[in-house]
Amino acid sequence: MLKRSRLFAILVMLFFVSVTFAGINWKAVWLEAPYNPVHIKTGESRSYTVMGLNGMNTTADLTHSQWLTIVSSDPTILEIDREKAQFIGKAPGHVEIRISFSEATSLVKAIVVQESTQ
Repeated sequence: MLKRSRLFAILVMLFFVSVTFAGINWKAVWLEAPYNPVHIKTGESRSYTVMGLNGMNTTADLTHSQWLTIVSSDPTILEIDREKAQFIGKAPGHVEIRISFSEATSLVKAIVVQESTQ
């Protein structure tokens, strides 16, 4: 009986190790659209798409994943609406957008310019 339970424990461990190597880990995450660097005017909103590459070299759209973290270095310049997946230009300036999913992280520069009044 002990041998059977030990075999079961080894099989369970092998399963979890193989799942980890099979692609649960994410190797890269990036902003698909808009392009890097992001250019946006004050008062403008622009949709974004975040893509990722997992350990099995499969790409996936991570935009609406609950585990995606996307943060502006200064929300008073560039606000991020996660529900609508949009960047919103608030004030002129430069910011960095940090995108993280699992252990993959990338930084994207963004420039918000004053909307012309002409």
